[in-house]
Amino acid sequence: MSKYRIEQIGPEKFDLLIPLMKDCFSMNVNLQYFHWKYIDNPAGNFIGFIAIENETNEVGAYYGVIPQKFFIDGTEKTIYQSCDTMTHSKHRRQGLFKMLALECYDRLRKDGKLFIIGFGGADSTPGFLKFGWKHIFDFRYYFKPAFFCRLASISKFSREDFSEQEIEANLDGLLRKIPSTTPIHSARTKEHILWRSKNNNYEYQFVFYRPKGDVQGYVLYYIQDNKLILFDFIFSSTKAGKALLWFLAKKVIKGDYRGIIAYCQENGRFASQLKQHGFISNPFHKGPLKERTPFIFYSTEEIMNKYAVATKWEVTSYDHDAL
Repeated sequence: MSKYRIEQIGPEKFDLLIPLMKDCFSMNVNLQYFHWKYIDNPAGNFIGFIAIENETNEVGAYYGVIPQKFFIDGTEKTIYQSCDTMTHSKHRRQGLFKMLALECYDRLRKDGKLFIIGFGGADSTPGFLKFGWKHIFDFRYYFKPAFFCRLASISKFSREDFSEQEIEANLDGLLRKIPSTTPIHSARTKEHILWRSKNNNYEYQFVFYRPKGDVQGYVLYYIQDNKLILFDFIFSSTKAGKALLWFLAKKVIKGDYRGIIAYCQENGRFASQLKQHGFISNPFHKGPLKERTPFIFYSTEEIMNKYAVATKWEVTSYDHDAL
């Protein structure tokens, strides 16, 4: 008989996840964080399970997924992201990750919804691969140091062509211009972007490039550890990219930040756009910003065989649950 029992978790028990987040990720989060991430999501509610030790009634582990809207071969579908996989240090090596994950996969399979993506950690990825997940490509950091920002800031753009206000109206105008370049890509909506920017772990800032009132691009960023983090961007033209990155370069110089950092699909379209505008990456396996994060996915055998090719995907840091 197992020492643990499995229960599906709902919002009335979110307080049980707080000590897990602290122990596993050293994150101090509150109930508002879980309500934002698991309940307020416009794509739908999460599916999550906890393992409870029978003798002590302690929560030993959590595994869950959140829904996301993606276009797959031109059709909008709901897929799921595996996130916040947590086993408390007191309850490790009990097989709880496997127990909870299989429970979640069985639920999705019965409902005909078994299509899950994930950004694997150094410790968790081997376990996922043992379950049959496939590693499709890596995410990595691209950055523009402060010195490069000083050079970029020499260009001249009119401050009147940028807007940090009227966010909803500007998003409406911009989202109609997003190109469709790959079979699988995020189905962005104004409602989802606004929800995504309400993660209370960060203070997101919107900037739109709209010469003569025509919205041609945007950036969504925040400041962390004296660096400007470029969380998301859409450039409908090369000029829009140059203008918006000029705006951010000015922010770096004014704030005396160390530079701009972005997190992108390696060899993807977004990484190519950044490199065109002077961003670089660390080519070595040591030194600053050397980390690479595996992007993995799991589905039926037929779907996995069809989409286990990096060029069929366009995933950005916007799609990552924790950035």
